[in-house]
Amino acid sequence: MPQSEPRRKIKHLMSKSINVQNGEKSQDPITYTESPLEADFVYHLEFDTDVVSYMAQPPKLPYFFDGSARKYTADFEVNYIDGTIRYFEVKYLCDIENIDDFTAWQAAISKAAAKKGRSFEVITEEMIRQEFYYENLQTLYAARTIDIDSEFLLHVLKTFSDKNEVTINQLITDQSSDLEFEQVYRLIFDKVLEADLEKDFLSKQSTVRSLGSGYDKYL
Repeated sequence: MPQSEPRRKIKHLMSKSINVQNGEKSQDPITYTESPLEADFVYHLEFDTDVVSYMAQPPKLPYFFDGSARKYTADFEVNYIDGTIRYFEVKYLCDIENIDDFTAWQAAISKAAAKKGRSFEVITEEMIRQEFYYENLQTLYAARTIDIDSEFLLHVLKTFSDKNEVTINQLITDQSSDLEFEQVYRLIFDKVLEADLEKDFLSKQSTVRSLGSGYDKYL
């Protein structure tokens, strides 16, 4: 059985802007990325229910380009619930514009990935830092470890027993504290509640809907 290519170790690269994430879906205890944009992509991976796991700086992928054999290190290798695997290259748009033959290079990587039964995608700040959605993801990610109070959870269940949607403010029983507010964020992050993350910044005036399942995990 052929051995896989070694992984790049970027932890101690002094010339790079190394960022650290501690995502629960990461295959590594600590995820090191080479740019803030790569680190921001982690929020999307953690929130996407189709993503099972991911690895930053995965084993190198051999490919052929411009007349020579080369090796490519993806920014992320992502495993999906349907069994597919995708390589991601995270790039700023301005960097893409300054790279000669980028389209041809992208095609070469896609071809090499396909030979391994995988796909390849280039993703930019237009998607990763989409207005409202990006900031809301950061807020929800920060609330992912908030404890859910059982009495508050029962109150949420009762509220949705005869309503399809309510404002977050309607779920809050104690307006003197943000504890319940933060618990609602945790429920949204866990996909127990649903909110429109692309329309505006999340607030107590935001409308939320119950997805009807997942509550038992907190009981």
